Amino acid sequence: MRWWVFLPVAILVAALDAALMPAFAVWGHVPHLVPVLLAFVLLYASREAAIGGALVLGLLADVASPALVAGADGPAAAPILGPHMLAYAGAAWVVLETRTWLYRRNTLTLAFTAAVVAVLVSLGFLAVAGVRAAYADEYPLWGGGRAVSALGADLLDALWTAVLAVPAGWLLQRTLGLWAFATAGPRFAFDPRSARAGG
Repeated sequence: MRWWVFLPVAILVAALDAALMPAFAVWGHVPHLVPVLLAFVLLYASREAAIGGALVLGLLADVASPALVAGADGPAAAPILGPHMLAYAGAAWVVLETRTWLYRRNTLTLAFTAAVVAVLVSLGFLAVAGVRAAYADEYPLWGGGRAVSALGADLLDALWTAVLAVPAGWLLQRTLGLWAFATAGPRFAFDPRSARAGG
């Protein structure tokens, strides 16, 4: 995978998620482009590049999602690095373990994978946040309310993300040649060239 392609696209997609996607909210549920990008990378990149890309996207999510932390003058917003990174890496690992079952050049496959990624990231994030809340965190990372409610909202967001992933995924598929993925064969994750090509 060409990192000089991935990094600016990742930053652009994260910025669009923050600035533009709320305009597409339906009944308070917002679609996200980051799971679509990660799903695209997971379907085609080598394992090492895919995990690295997931960590980068998780880092961007952690930086863009400040949480309340206890301070001397009361709660204050501050980024907490790690929870999203772990969640994205865990989601990436699950998809990488199962991607050989998928027909990757189908846009609907990408949309389905984006929804799965969004759900797995939510589960991973809430698991990490739950551990923090149990031991050291006065203010849960998922915000107010219960974790179950946050998960329910995230599931609906994931469904809306899958709908958005159809046109977004179609556009990403048109750029496939720019990325130089090591495993960009027609169907399965394993490609004999991947052993020689690197990322």
